[in-house]
Amino acid sequence: MIRDEPSTTITIGWEQITGDNPIVYYSTSDYGQNHRNYPNQIHPQRTVHAKDMHNHFARLSRLRPNTVYYFVIKDSDGISKRYSFKTLPDEHQSRLSIIGGGDSRNHKTARQNANKTVARCRPHFVLFAGDMTGGDSSREWKEWLDDWQMTIGQDGRMTAVLAARGNHEKSDASIVDMFDVPHEMVYYGLTFARGLMRVYTLNSMQSSSSSQLAWLGADLEESQNIAWRMAQYHHPIRPHNSRKHEQEYIRTHWGKLFHKYSVQLALECDSHLSKITWPVRVSTDRSEPGYDEGFVQDPTGTVFVGEGGWGAPLRDADDTKSWTRASGAFNQVKWFFVDLNTVEIRTIKTENANSLTYLSDDNRFYMPKNIDLWKIDGADFITLYNQNKANFVPEKAQIIMEIASSSARFANNEVTLKWKSIYEIDRVKFKVQISTNKVFWKTVGILKGDGPSANKQRNYEYTDRTEKRGGKYYYRIAAIDDAGKEFVQEYIEVRTLGSETLDLIEGSINAGQFQVPLTLTEPTKVIIELFDTKRRPVFVREFDAIAGEQNFPLNIKHLEKGFYLLEISCNGRLIKRSVKITN
Repeated sequence: MIRDEPSTTITIGWEQITGDNPIVYYSTSDYGQNHRNYPNQIHPQRTVHAKDMHNHFARLSRLRPNTVYYFVIKDSDGISKRYSFKTLPDEHQSRLSIIGGGDSRNHKTARQNANKTVARCRPHFVLFAGDMTGGDSSREWKEWLDDWQMTIGQDGRMTAVLAARGNHEKSDASIVDMFDVPHEMVYYGLTFARGLMRVYTLNSMQSSSSSQLAWLGADLEESQNIAWRMAQYHHPIRPHNSRKHEQEYIRTHWGKLFHKYSVQLALECDSHLSKITWPVRVSTDRSEPGYDEGFVQDPTGTVFVGEGGWGAPLRDADDTKSWTRASGAFNQVKWFFVDLNTVEIRTIKTENANSLTYLSDDNRFYMPKNIDLWKIDGADFITLYNQNKANFVPEKAQIIMEIASSSARFANNEVTLKWKSIYEIDRVKFKVQISTNKVFWKTVGILKGDGPSANKQRNYEYTDRTEKRGGKYYYRIAAIDDAGKEFVQEYIEVRTLGSETLDLIEGSINAGQFQVPLTLTEPTKVIIELFDTKRRPVFVREFDAIAGEQNFPLNIKHLEKGFYLLEISCNGRLIKRSVKITN
């Protein structure tokens, strides 16, 4: 889920079925299910018992924009599959791909087809405007979440969702407890790509006036420098099915704000059909040319799209208006491409989801093979042009400086530290400290930063020549701003062996393995461990060995080139070797 700044945060939610002490391990590098290799970890910040589930939510922050992260969840009982997500871009020149819809209640096959469409089209995120289930029961929610796994790509890529409440959610708590949305009354706004678009998730099950209206009006007024403003909510103001009720209060309260503050696009649901309108604005003058049910066509107005079709029973589009551009009854989702100048709106018919090919990050704005698009006026999509571009002012970047790819090497009684900085700020310094207990720290050096780097990496190296005995040491690299405040820290663990010189063993990744020679005087149990420069185990093997001279093979296909520490435990002895792995 996205509940905060989209380029630097994400929320991972899961049902904790068994086991204790779950932890999310994550990194920009893919370590598969080897959780020990993931340098970052976080416990869930929120847990809740709801719908016969024990839901956990881990809110990740200080992430890199537009970056793929890999993660696993480990608890006392085991470890999850390896999944991934990608943070949103932080540049207003970006282009966004968004899938929107709702009403997935009853028809399982149709719901699964829409979910599969998400996995194949690989959007940046999904807008889901309510009515996930029919009865809001525990059984239905578990089935819905099981089906939602079909939105996950073949490579484990997950797509974030922004959820709204529908009339089949019996309370706001249903959405809060399933999706950890940022407001207990399920209305909130999120800005994407430094002001390219602000999405308003509204709650049509709450009063359209009172606190929600006051917040919406104030937020819209403050967001006039945003390029595009879009709303999603459940009940359509003017439903296109004759059985559904008109939402006059929403028209009066929200509709006027939509035109006053230039909300260019609104996603509605509830009627279980498909529609796209011409741009319209609210009118109270029945004699105004083109007046129909409280709206008139206006190029500066709002385009309303919807109305459901993610799996609920379809209804006829039998209540069209003079300003309706197209309508029909079929299972569908909307697909939006957003850039600074235009929004392209496509409608995907989801019946043939199984035959769609999978898109990737590199081609997510292409059309999957076999995609079935609803043609409007003979075209596969319609285009909205930005009427408010002149008012656009990019927001300040949310990028957070990061220290990455840190490593340490001990040789000749010296420890050489290496690290990289990303999104470095001006006048930054790096303070290098050492400790033997991670409590008391001694500063051994200060380096001046190279200056602002945007998304380019700066490389740094520092050699600590302080005399050390054999043992374990901890280093802390802290970034310091112009006022002397530490705002980024990186920790490295180093094991030294005094003046002891380690025999060097070399191996090649291409060879796939290397041999560890060992001579045993008697049969014994042998433990072979290989550690990287951060003292993280990358290989462990335990076995019973016979006496004599022999070689033990180590699989190194999965390792990166570089230096490692080999430790062999046998006959009560600890043997250490330095290992160099090359291509």
